[in-house]
Amino acid sequence: MCTFRGGTFQVSGLVINKTLNIIGAGHVPEASAATGRTVINGNIRFMGGSDFSLLQGIFHDGEIWIGEGTTSDGITVSNILLSRCNLDILYLSASSYSASASSAQNIMAKDCIFRANVVCQNNNRGHLFSNCIFQGQINYLSGGITINNSIFLHNSPLYSVTSALLNNCIFSVESTPIYSAGGAKSTFNNCIFGMSAFPTNESSSDYHYFNNCLAYGSNVIDLFANVPEARFDYMFDFHLAEGSVASGFGLEGTDCGIYGGAEPYKEGAIPINPHIQSIYIPGTTDGQGKLNISVTVEAQDN
Repeated sequence: MCTFRGGTFQVSGLVINKTLNIIGAGHVPEASAATGRTVINGNIRFMGGSDFSLLQGIFHDGEIWIGEGTTSDGITVSNILLSRCNLDILYLSASSYSASASSAQNIMAKDCIFRANVVCQNNNRGHLFSNCIFQGQINYLSGGITINNSIFLHNSPLYSVTSALLNNCIFSVESTPIYSAGGAKSTFNNCIFGMSAFPTNESSSDYHYFNNCLAYGSNVIDLFANVPEARFDYMFDFHLAEGSVASGFGLEGTDCGIYGGAEPYKEGAIPINPHIQSIYIPGTTDGQGKLNISVTVEAQDN
């Protein structure tokens, strides 16, 4: 395990080729005020041998690559968990838009913010995104992906995505048929769209399945407690507003959005290690020459 304190760390093409748990102090400024948030700058690549690794509690500026980018040698990278992070661009089975392979399998992202694109190259399998916010697009998926209780803020959030399953999600897009099937339908269950009618697919004869979905007909930002525009900001509040139609609209009566589902978004995106809530260091010693430092730490149960 590699635990990072608060601060900014520069890496230069970090290659991970063994199981490694990287846990930071958190990325939300308010929740990490006592220690400072953990910022990692530079590209990170999970290669063969890195199965069952964890990346949690960081703000990342750079590219994350998962997979070798080729399957000619039979190497796959599987069971990587990205958790409670604010991430830039993510490549699955690829190091660029032009690469195409199936060397990343069973990748999970939970409680993450994606500021840029998630690029899923052809023939990926078993990926799960849960309770995430996507500010960029999800591109080039041709295989199994499930997305639960997530929020899409891009005006064209899904590009060339096929055979996907999306549950309890909220899409801010208000117009434009955006779902490119390429011959295989995706299924949307109990999702809410800002558009006034469900999109059809312009690039093929197939339509996607929209089961118990709502065409809201207006900008969905008013479904939330305080989201003045369709983008991510730490000052915004993505809890559902009182009386929001997204409350109880999800499968089995759960809420749509990141605070719904079986495991709602972790408040403050606090990592699993004990969280330092406050640190007080007096400017002088007491009468006995002691410096009475006070630290408040809270254990995390998830």
